[in-house]
Parts: sequence; structure tokens; C-alpha cells
Amino acid sequence: MDIPALKLDLVQKILNMKNPSLLFKINNILQKEEEKDWWDQLPREVQDSIFEGIQDIEGGKIFTHNQVIQEAKQKYGF
Repeated sequence: MDIPALKLDLVQKILNMKNPSLLFKINNILQKEEEKDWWDQLPREVQDSIFEGIQDIEGGKIFTHNQVIQEAKQKYGF
């Protein structure tokens, strides 16, 4: 069965369906399919920056909280 025939078959089955709970389940499936992933809505620059951060972590290029605080104390005198 090709896609257009499948669509027509599904429409026919939905139109003939008597079970409301099944109709709500189908509706929920379709709504979830339409929802966009938040990741895809991020600008490309933000996605690239996140990937760069992950690569830094995987490469061991990280600083602990204590290291950052110590450097700030030394640099700014507090």
C-alpha cells in the first residue's frame, strides 16, 4: 500500500470509529508528532556553542567551581 492509499484508509477508519478514547489517543499521537523539539528552535550559533562546550568537557578542558573562585579572588582581590 502506498502512502496516499494508506492516508485514505486511515481517514476512513477514523471516520467510522466509535470509540472516543481511541480517537483521543490518535489525536494525542498526532499532536506530539507536530510539536517541535526545543533544540531545533535554538539558533545555529547557540547549538554550535553547546557542542563546543561538550567537546571541551570531553577533552578535559574544564575548571572546577573552586578553581574559578580562587582565580577570581586572585584577580579581583576579594
